[in-house]
Amino acid sequence: MKIQFLLVPYDSGRREWRMGRGPSYLLRHGVGSSIRALGHEVDAECVEPGGVESPNPPASTEIATTFSLYREVADRARAARAGGALPIVLGGNCGVTLGAVAAVTTRHTDLGVLWLDAHADFNTPETTVSGFLDGMALAALTGRCWRTLASSISGLAAVPDANVVLGGARDLDPAEEMLLEESEVNVVRGPSIRAAGVTESLGPVLETLRGRVGRLHFHLDADVLDVHEARANAFAVAGGLTSDQLIEVARLAATRFEITSVAVTAYDPAMDTTGAVPPAIAKALAALVTR
Repeated sequence: MKIQFLLVPYDSGRREWRMGRGPSYLLRHGVGSSIRALGHEVDAECVEPGGVESPNPPASTEIATTFSLYREVADRARAARAGGALPIVLGGNCGVTLGAVAAVTTRHTDLGVLWLDAHADFNTPETTVSGFLDGMALAALTGRCWRTLASSISGLAAVPDANVVLGGARDLDPAEEMLLEESEVNVVRGPSIRAAGVTESLGPVLETLRGRVGRLHFHLDADVLDVHEARANAFAVAGGLTSDQLIEVARLAATRFEITSVAVTAYDPAMDTTGAVPPAIAKALAALVTR
């Protein structure tokens, strides 16, 4: 298999800051080499915002930079797929998934999304109390907010709620909880996976999803891992998955769906004092691309 890594070294519009340092760090610490060791053809390229020569250059504002990056991700991921490669986006923020999903050329009603995250990323500009743009990524992907800018990402259309599985979530804002309850997003909480196991808790939901779609985008926010096993970032909390459970989730997804694209996000190396995150991510990705 051909693998194309797309590195997006930005967090909140700032290059190589906080979680923006994660993509290159992961690649330098075994994420690419472990897949290459399995016999896959691996390449990597860095994604930068476009339109920097315009009167309002994207690099001047967080929102403009962010959506410019997502447009670039969509173009690069689409090119990778056209060349027969699986695009794996290593990004500072979760919103890179918008670009990865946009690269799938058929209707998004035929595509499922497995979103692994300690958080729901389901706020909107009207509900957020932090103003963190990336806390709205899944809401934007399902068409709840940022519609005009999202429409500027070539090929992107809202993914139906019922085609989304949110796994591992455990740290949500009250307003976010209400939005999820009103939605058709399938939610499997982190403590449930931790207690009952992957097959028992997540397996039936993925089986139901397989009845709707045959293809899947695999989204992995590193803080889905339990903070006591691997601290991915400043937002990491307890009640998450073990590294072995993460590997099991990847295997479960790979055996049930055609994986069309992957995003690995939100890793801040400065917070990972034990160095536990890169090997956990590497093993999960190896399981995901092993048939």
